[in-house]
Amino acid sequence: MDNKVLFGVMCILFNSYGVPCFLQGDTQKGIKRIIFGMITCGIVAFINAIKGIILGVEILNMTDEEYEKRKGTFDSGIPA
Repeated sequence: MDNKVLFGVMCILFNSYGVPCFLQGDTQKGIKRIIFGMITCGIVAFINAIKGIILGVEILNMTDEEYEKRKGTFDSGIPA
């Protein structure tokens, strides 16, 4: 994902659905996130939403150089 602002906003809005995982190319992790969110009746999805807000704000506050160094390594919630 090359656009820092778009990725940060996607983390804030859609982290509970696994969208940042899909954007980073980790489809398996994104699917697990969706399944675990449904199995736990939204508990894991709620936790991931909170983590997504934190990560999104962190990404939006990064410089472009910091973002380029960490690109593809963002861990934004459960499951690992």
